[in-house]
Amino acid sequence: MKRSVKEYTGNPDQLLELKTMRLEGGTAQSVLASEVQCQSGMSLTVLADRCMDISTLRYKGINISYINPCGVVAPWYYDKRGTQWLRSFTGGFLTTCGLDNTGSPCEEDGVEYGLHGRIANIPARGYSAQRIEENGEYMAVLCGEMDQSSLFGEKLKLKRTIRVWNTQPRFEITDEICNTGFREEEFMILYHCNIGYPFLSPESKVMIDSSEIQSRNAFAEKYKSQALEVSEPNALEEMCYYHKMRDHNGRSRAGVYQPNYGFGIVMTYENEVLRRFTQWKNFSKGQYVLGLEPGTNRVEGKAVERARDEIQKLKGQSSTRYTICVDIEEGYEAFLEQMEGI
Repeated sequence: MKRSVKEYTGNPDQLLELKTMRLEGGTAQSVLASEVQCQSGMSLTVLADRCMDISTLRYKGINISYINPCGVVAPWYYDKRGTQWLRSFTGGFLTTCGLDNTGSPCEEDGVEYGLHGRIANIPARGYSAQRIEENGEYMAVLCGEMDQSSLFGEKLKLKRTIRVWNTQPRFEITDEICNTGFREEEFMILYHCNIGYPFLSPESKVMIDSSEIQSRNAFAEKYKSQALEVSEPNALEEMCYYHKMRDHNGRSRAGVYQPNYGFGIVMTYENEVLRRFTQWKNFSKGQYVLGLEPGTNRVEGKAVERARDEIQKLKGQSSTRYTICVDIEEGYEAFLEQMEGI
């Protein structure tokens, strides 16, 4: 007879540790965060006061995410003007961009839209971080809602649920974008997923399951043949590439494998709403990062996307929902199988 794990433990923290805390020091002062430590060897930190974004992701002690020089910045320091968003860009494994703009700042009809929008700097309402038991296994479930609303303006809500498995190195983000108002509203969203050192190094193998690559600008075009390569740190400026992702029953995939550590990470996402995929490379010294970014739009800003007729809309009192899964796979063969959806 299989015994319950409860017979072996005095506290479920022995198996899956879930702690919610307030950060201290500098610009991170008082930010509400939850830390999840799993039996699988995976750990992550969720910033409740920053759209429930993921500031750190580690596997068996190896850092996977990129952390910007400014680190965690409390939302009250947010400045929407131009590119000032960069001064509160934690990076981390995930920074959510939108809901009014993704990419370059722009202005339309006297309204200023800052770089990557405001959603990453909106704290979660009704935030909860719970450990549940499912099929005899513990799982961490973190939930919250981010309101991007104003009088006479948009009435948008982002409902987020993050489920973290305990014995499998896997987590899942389910987002629902809701128009709580009564008029049709535009929305844009992009998942700025950032890979950093030591998981990211010249030995890393980047795999993006796409059929076509387009360079964002002439500079990126010069290096297009090396789009999936990871170089040593250099003095080159950032580059962006747009990928036409392959469809696998409504899902698309991208991943990175690190042979030095013998594991890889695979992101699988539902692509009906997330129709565009941007790859960001910035390998300049001290800013060594690779971005894998599914989203509704490219990163040239709202005005450009409107000219392309690429902005999606939600009718009043309606919503759209989708899921992004992240798996860590031990060994190159298992990584390839996950990338191929076997």
